[in-house]
Amino acid sequence: METASIPSSQSQSTSKTSALAIASLVCGVLGLCLLLPSLFGGIFGIIALIKINKSNGTLKGSGFAIAGLATSALSIVTVGILASMLLPALARAKAKANRIKCVSNLGSIGKSLTGFAQDNSQRMPWQLDPMQRENHFGSAANQGLTVGAIFGIPAMKAELITPKILLSPADPGRAAANEILQMSWGSYNTKEGTPIPTENISYGLCEGGDTQRPSTVIALTKNIRSDLTSDWTGADYSPVHPHAFAGLNKSQGQMVLSDGSAKQSSNADLGSHGRITKAHVNSRGGQTQGNASPAVLR
Repeated sequence: METASIPSSQSQSTSKTSALAIASLVCGVLGLCLLLPSLFGGIFGIIALIKINKSNGTLKGSGFAIAGLATSALSIVTVGILASMLLPALARAKAKANRIKCVSNLGSIGKSLTGFAQDNSQRMPWQLDPMQRENHFGSAANQGLTVGAIFGIPAMKAELITPKILLSPADPGRAAANEILQMSWGSYNTKEGTPIPTENISYGLCEGGDTQRPSTVIALTKNIRSDLTSDWTGADYSPVHPHAFAGLNKSQGQMVLSDGSAKQSSNADLGSHGRITKAHVNSRGGQTQGNASPAVLR
């Protein structure tokens, strides 16, 4: 008995288009805007072609699958090119935002220091007379001034309110230590012999800062090499200086002046002839005589 063969036209009429092939094409097209669909488009296209080849003509749509693979590949390449262009820009934008937030922190620190001075005969913590020092620092009065000792005195803690502003967003290396500081904030009291660990603080204080000398620097990021006559260190130096912040490059730093202005700074501000340093050193009036000290307390 002979078996009747199915005409090719009848075979073609009963075949259907692979859903995966269509899905591959759709995902490939969508992938021109989004990466995830293009990945699925490539996977669907490969699976569709395999199934179409094994279907003995019952599935069609190889053209859709191939088109889906092509558009998916194109979208992946396009997304890769765009990412390589956008990622550096995003990194720069994030670094800029961190510097702006750092300036905001310094503005708050400047207000805290000014508030302290207003309650202490216009004297900053490093300008207190012996009786005032004994009152605020207690037994630590003669142990040398550090930012940890200054920010740890009760009156300064009350002005600061939170230790979060003592961490610069451009200084991620101190983030973990600052979290510990936040959890144990209430336990620090310089007068009782427990100053804040200086390594938990991103900011230094300028010894010549004076509320009655508006052009003097009162606080700044610790990535300064030594004092106001030096420069800003950066993570892009080789070798990297111990004072560098991971989020700041050379010639980048932040500071706040006693007039309340907080700003981003560059090396043009520092050095013996720098704009800020020169105005700071040559200022007159306030609690001291002669030039303002450019020394930085850490």
